[in-house]
Amino acid sequence: MSQQERIGDTRADRRAGWAIFAGCMAIVVAIFVFTPGAWSVALPETLKFDLSPLFAQSWLVQFHVATVAIALLLGPVQFLLPKGTGAHRVFGWTWAMAMFATAIATFFIRDMRDGQFSPIHIFSVMTFVGVPLALWLARKKVMSHARAMIGLYIGLVIAGVTAIAPGRVIWNMFFG
Repeated sequence: MSQQERIGDTRADRRAGWAIFAGCMAIVVAIFVFTPGAWSVALPETLKFDLSPLFAQSWLVQFHVATVAIALLLGPVQFLLPKGTGAHRVFGWTWAMAMFATAIATFFIRDMRDGQFSPIHIFSVMTFVGVPLALWLARKKVMSHARAMIGLYIGLVIAGVTAIAPGRVIWNMFFG
């Protein structure tokens, strides 16, 4: 097997990758469309950017938002970078560490349900299982690695969309 085939860079793999990417974006758009109040994100007269609601939170929530922002921004970069390069590996490990740090932080953030875990913590468990598995797959089955990483990114976006709900910190930063 050639290096090009091992890293999943055949024409069929690239087409499949773009199809998966397009499907992921369609899911993100659908989630965004069906989230109450999400359309107001696109309206400039209602959109603002105020970090004071975030700074009013504990350091743990601030850390969580920072690691989520890193992971959200690096995801599309990873989708577009040539696979198997040094940059892809560095950004990939940075993304994985941000995701893992985000998941760890969420287990200590339980103020939504009076100290109890909430359904959103399911994404944290998925991250604890999915990130190490996806990293292992990078050495064994590259296309499975790609699919696992895409799935983790979709989970991140879904969890993030729930943070835009009215009354939550992110909502208050942009619309409060």
